[in-house]
Amino acid sequence: MARNPNDVTGRKRDELAKQHSEELQQRAAEMSMVTAEAKAELDTPIDATQPNRQTVIVDSVVKTTEDQDSVEIRVIADIESMTLGSGNYYNFKAGQKYTVSKHVANHLKEKGYLAGVI
Repeated sequence: MARNPNDVTGRKRDELAKQHSEELQQRAAEMSMVTAEAKAELDTPIDATQPNRQTVIVDSVVKTTEDQDSVEIRVIADIESMTLGSGNYYNFKAGQKYTVSKHVANHLKEKGYLAGVI
């Protein structure tokens, strides 16, 4: 479609888009990869069974059974400095997988913070 001769800005934009189309496609692909990496980071479970300690990212998924005292959860909102019991502080990031003890998961479920059913 031909542009109006008075539309200098539109013609210049079209010209620049043609010149930089390959670069724009490369950047779009880079952004897709960055987004995928960020999502993969959220899917890596973090062990939060020991409160007040630096969190350790667990590389492999651990399946829990009925006799274990820990479960995998995701929270729907960021939680900072949650106290559960005497001197037990927890921090959770929304969407991140965590391995926590069952009593912590039940507490979060009661408060409505779990992203799914445990």
